[in-house]
Amino acid sequence: MNAKVVAAIILFCIAVAGCVVCISLMGRSNEPNSDTEPTSASKAVILEVKENSVSNTGLTLTIKNMGMTEYLYGSPYVIEQQVDGEWRQPPYIIENIAWTMIGYILEGNSTQEKEVDWTGVYGELSPGNYRITKDFSYMQSSGDYVDYIASVDFTVDWPLRGYGP
Repeated sequence: MNAKVVAAIILFCIAVAGCVVCISLMGRSNEPNSDTEPTSASKAVILEVKENSVSNTGLTLTIKNMGMTEYLYGSPYVIEQQVDGEWRQPPYIIENIAWTMIGYILEGNSTQEKEVDWTGVYGELSPGNYRITKDFSYMQSSGDYVDYIASVDFTVDWPLRGYGP
């Protein structure tokens, strides 16, 4: 098999994995979901918010793979705000959200940083407690993908970065 065919197959697999992530994130609503907390069976991938990176328009995520398994993830994410003890997704600022369907590879024992700018999805967030959630996948030896959700809490606080004196 020549290198072009192999590369095309790999790109197709990454695109399919990205579509699965997008479909699973698109099905979420802004109804309370305190009984569907994001969980991860392995905790091999950990999300953290980079210090001093939070503003009302975005943040920097640090994504850490603590194991040897290679994971795939895409650009989609969900922001939720804690309101009266329940997590609710803020409304989208446009009716139909379109995500770039790219598959990022997170190699074993590695760390990546990703800038997240949510102004095109949620607009500017008001001060409060939030969490960001992302889906991750890995391929088992059987060829099946295993998906799970990872999240991290953060606070949009006053004064906001870029505002005030």
